[in-house]
Amino acid sequence: MKKSIIATLVGIAALGGATVGGGVYADNKLKQEYYFQNNPDADKRMKITLDKFDMGLTSGKASWKADITPDLCHQDTKFSIRGEDIITRGLNGYTIQSKVYLIGEDNKEIFQLDGNTALSWGGELDSKLTVPSGSRTIDTDEIKWEAATLAVKGHKSDHQYHLDNFNFEWPGLTASHPDKPEDPGYQFNIKNIKYQADMEKGSTTAIRNGTGLFSLDSVTFKMDNQAFDFAVDKMKVEGKQTAKDNKYTMLGNSAIENFRINNIKFDRINYNFNLHDLNGEGIDRFNNFSSRQGKECVDVNSPETQKELMEIAKAFLKTGIKFDSKGNQIYLNDSAAKADVDAALPPIEYQNDEQLKQDIISKLKYNVNAEIDKTFIGEALKLASQYDPNIKESDLEKVVKEIATATIHAVINADCKKCLLCCHKDQRS
Repeated sequence: MKKSIIATLVGIAALGGATVGGGVYADNKLKQEYYFQNNPDADKRMKITLDKFDMGLTSGKASWKADITPDLCHQDTKFSIRGEDIITRGLNGYTIQSKVYLIGEDNKEIFQLDGNTALSWGGELDSKLTVPSGSRTIDTDEIKWEAATLAVKGHKSDHQYHLDNFNFEWPGLTASHPDKPEDPGYQFNIKNIKYQADMEKGSTTAIRNGTGLFSLDSVTFKMDNQAFDFAVDKMKVEGKQTAKDNKYTMLGNSAIENFRINNIKFDRINYNFNLHDLNGEGIDRFNNFSSRQGKECVDVNSPETQKELMEIAKAFLKTGIKFDSKGNQIYLNDSAAKADVDAALPPIEYQNDEQLKQDIISKLKYNVNAEIDKTFIGEALKLASQYDPNIKESDLEKVVKEIATATIHAVINADCKKCLLCCHKDQRS
C-alpha cells in the first residue's frame, strides 16, 4: 500500500477521533453547564435530574426533571417541571428544541411550553419559550389565555449561563365565574403585558448598566351582583441603572393613564423615585448575599445574617445616600395632588444603633413641596365614605385644617380655586 494512502487513512482516523473526542468533551460541558450536572457553581434552588442523555455524532435526545425550590430554608415548598429535548450539534454550537411540562398535584402535567435554544461555542445563549394559547375550567371558573412568549439572551461565565436580556409578551387573559345568589360572579380581563430588560454583560455579582420597561394596556374586574368594579388603563413602569466610578444610580418612573374604582376616576398618575451615587461596595455585598441564597439556606432572622445585613447598610451609610422624587401627581375627577421631594443623608460612621438613629435624624437634609386641591380631598372622602360609614363628605373642612395643622409651613389659600392647600417643608441642617 502506498505511503500516501496510508497517511490519508491515518489522517482521516485522527480527524474522526478528534471530532468524536471533541464532541464527547462538548457534550459533557453541555451536561454540566446547561443541565446543571456535577456543577458546584449551579444555583441549588433548581435541581435537575437528567433521566436520559443520548448524543450521537451530530444529534441526540435528553429527558429531564427539575425541582424548583424558591427558598432553600423551606424545602417543602417547591414545584416541578419536566422536559423532552431534541439536541443538534452543528458548526456554530448546539440547538435544543424542547417540550416543557409544568407538573401539578398527583404528578399531572398542567401546562406545556415550547422552547427553542441556541448555544454557541463562544458561550452565547439565545432562547425563546412559548406558552401556547388555551383554556381551562377549574371548578366553575373559566380561564382563557392567549399565547405568551419569553425571549432571553445570555452568556456563559463561571460554568453557568447568566441572562442579560429579557423580552416577555402576553396578549392577554380572561377569567370568569357564573353569578349565583350565594356565590357572586365576576369577570376579569388583562390585555397586552410586556416586560423588557437588558443588562451589560458581567459576572453575576457585578454592577450592571441597563434598562427595564414593564407595560400593560388594561386590567378590568367586575363583580356581577355587587356594586364593585375597577379598571386600569395604560400602565408603564420604567427603570434605569448605571454604574460609574464604583457608584450606582437607579432612576425609576411609573405612570398610569386612568384608574377607576366604581364611579371614582383617577388619572394622569405619575410617580418618580431616583437614588444617586450609591456605594458600589454596598451593592457588591448585597449581590453576594443574594447569590449565597441560591447556594444555601440563609435565615434572615438569625443573628449572623442580621450582622451581615448591617454590614451592608454600613457600607452604604459611610458614603451617604441621595434621593429625589419629583413630578409626582395624581388627579381625581379633575382635581390634583402633587409632590416633589429632594433629600440627602451625608456620610455616617456607624458606632451603635442609638448613635445611628440620632445621626439620621440630625443630619438628614430634605425639601418637600406638596400641593393638594381642596376638591381632591373632598373626592377622596367621597370614595372612602362608600366603604366606611364613619367617614363623611361633610368632614372636608375638618380634614383640611388637620392636614394644615400637622404640616410644617402649611398655607391654606382660600382664594385659589385649584390649589387650596399648599404645604412646604424647608431644608433642615
